[in-house]
Amino acid sequence: MLKFSLSTKVMLIYGTVFLVIITLTFGLSYTGTVGKLGSDLNDTNLALLKQVDQKIEVAFRQTEKDLLTLMNELEFVYFMYDSYMDDGQRYSNFYALNTKLRNFINTNPQFSSIFVYSAESGHLLTDKAYMKDAPLVHNWLGDYLDMPVYFKWLTTHQISDGNSNKDVITLVRSYPTISSPGYRKGMVAVNINEKVIYDMVNAVYEDRKIGHMFIIDSDGNIVTHDDKTQIYRNIKELPHLKSVLVKKGSGTFTGELGGVRQSIFYRDSNYTGWKLISIVPESQIYEPLRVTRNLLIALAVSMIILALIVLFYVSRWTFKPLHQLIGKISGTYHFTPTQERPDVGLTYLESVFDQLLLDREHLQQHVRDSKPVLKWRIMMDMLIGYRTDYLAVLHHLEFVGVHLFPDRYLVCTAEISKEGMDLRAQDETLYTYVFCNVAEELINTENAGMAIDVGGGRAAVILSFAEGDAEQNHMRALAIMELILDMMKKQFDLVVTVGVGRGYREMKDIPKSYDESQKALHYKIVFGGHAVISIEDLQPLDSQDYYRLLRMADRITDALKLTDSIKLKAYVQETFHEAMDRNLSPNLIRQLSFDLIVKSVQSVSSTGIDLHESMSQLESMYELINRSGNLKEMEMSVFQFLEEMASKIKAKRTLRGSNDTIERILIYIGEHFQENDLSLDKLAQEFHLSPTYISKQFKEYTESNFIDYLIGIRMDASQKHLACMNMKVNEIAEAVGYQNARSFIRTFKKYTGMTPLEYRTQLQMEITNESNLECD
Repeated sequence: MLKFSLSTKVMLIYGTVFLVIITLTFGLSYTGTVGKLGSDLNDTNLALLKQVDQKIEVAFRQTEKDLLTLMNELEFVYFMYDSYMDDGQRYSNFYALNTKLRNFINTNPQFSSIFVYSAESGHLLTDKAYMKDAPLVHNWLGDYLDMPVYFKWLTTHQISDGNSNKDVITLVRSYPTISSPGYRKGMVAVNINEKVIYDMVNAVYEDRKIGHMFIIDSDGNIVTHDDKTQIYRNIKELPHLKSVLVKKGSGTFTGELGGVRQSIFYRDSNYTGWKLISIVPESQIYEPLRVTRNLLIALAVSMIILALIVLFYVSRWTFKPLHQLIGKISGTYHFTPTQERPDVGLTYLESVFDQLLLDREHLQQHVRDSKPVLKWRIMMDMLIGYRTDYLAVLHHLEFVGVHLFPDRYLVCTAEISKEGMDLRAQDETLYTYVFCNVAEELINTENAGMAIDVGGGRAAVILSFAEGDAEQNHMRALAIMELILDMMKKQFDLVVTVGVGRGYREMKDIPKSYDESQKALHYKIVFGGHAVISIEDLQPLDSQDYYRLLRMADRITDALKLTDSIKLKAYVQETFHEAMDRNLSPNLIRQLSFDLIVKSVQSVSSTGIDLHESMSQLESMYELINRSGNLKEMEMSVFQFLEEMASKIKAKRTLRGSNDTIERILIYIGEHFQENDLSLDKLAQEFHLSPTYISKQFKEYTESNFIDYLIGIRMDASQKHLACMNMKVNEIAEAVGYQNARSFIRTFKKYTGMTPLEYRTQLQMEITNESNLECD
């Protein structure tokens, strides 16, 4: 009985399995090749016809859409109804309509000419000529006044444009667009050069050198053909085309043409009713089958020969290095002192390891190339609510190079367009990419955020803030978006409209802000293009009590930052006095007291005060306020807490030195805040510093962001201007650096709690009251 070593057994098993696999693979491949490849070839040819049909349908539907848009112009109404007050208006309207027709043709290169016929006057107007009471040879449009449909695509025919006859395909449209025979005032026709349609076909079949592809209408007239001598020919009597005309949908059959066996592929166009036909010699279409079969046979023979060589000429010692490697891995193989370690076969293992390293490099390159797609996917998941945990998404954001703060989020949606023109899909993608880059650059100067293209010329932007409450961050977002809009307009002449949602604390609420930004963007039709539309603009608060108390709270935080104890005490007293006059309930006054403390703690976060220590006192303050027996005790508790914070701020500031650079920047801002393009980038150019450095130094020295400081300067100046009763609101907006009066009004309202007109009215009332007191 023969005994085989492990290597021999492995060799025999390997050879047997190898031969079985080769035999089965060849048999299955050969059996399935002819039918499968034949079906695939038929499907490929039908798919090509479908692609041609789709291209033509898209082009024709766009032509119909463009024509409908043009027909909505007022000049069409005057021309079709022949309704003019005098000849001057008639010729003026003819000139305006002719100009629009020429522009229509010039902006659509695929159109050859356009004809407009008025049944009321008998006049015919084209993009090149005007014919009054046009003769029948030119007035061919009148024949279609009684056509039973609203529009019709005419097969290839010749049309004279005044200079020469051209082979065209025509879209005929009734006017008015939806009108029945007998009620129509005229007809409009757009002519497309037959070569345009042929080029669409040729673009799909550009690499095919055999057979013919052509299009016929339902009557057998050729629409377009790769053999131009066939145009205008009616071929419905040809035997194989008779079969095509009676068949519906798409399919294929074979027939003999000119003594040659041909495969005929056909497809019905649901839109035009035309037949798309491709005729290919059967000997040519099945040539790939024969080539594939021969290659399979050659490959099978080669593999069998290789298997036999491996089986009979590779000896057992070839597997020994592998055997040893397996033994080392399993821990069962040990070298003896007298046994030499062979090197045979290690070259192969080395090549395997080299290939693994090469594959690793390719994988890393693939990962780098996929970062933009991964960034898009992550942000889309955040926008639709699939990713709601900051810690879970943090390492993904770091991988794609995006930084977001762990809380305080706000979403904006932007729509990019160009004034006076429709952007192509490629241009929309390019301009949206530019917008995203500009937005991320400006946002990440002082805050954090990311922007992506969501398609259709729209971009979504997520902003994240390190500090501030929702109202402050909302105001910052509005200011940032205004800067982005100005930059996109000046540098790229783009019209950008932005919808801004509300700010939220947690990542799980990002979808809410995203929905709100989209809702705000829907109001573009109301506010117009190139504007920042806030969700707050759509839902204005109507409680004047709330506005006044909120404005007083802002004054308290401002006094706290200035460490002005006198004003701080006066504002706290005035707030509680106002709350009492408004007959607020005890529970609401307690809530107001606590809100004043929380808002003050948040507002001074930039001063360097330890917020953890301040926040830890909130629980005890909450209990103290709840235990207060009267309004005076609540007022005293709030004031003592704020006074203690003011003393901490004052002590902190005494440790801080001066900064000459920021002092000069503050002077520059005070002298140039009226300029609407004042930004960190402009300051960086003026003082030869980087925007990031200025932002950091500015915040350390002033305890405020640049945007917050600039808004404060502008609002203080606007309040002084409002005291001058002869200045209009739009004049004041321009005087303090706002190009858009609506943006100024919105910012002023968020800053003061009132609109500019309400503020001016209040000033007048205060002046009147003071005058009455002096008289008394």
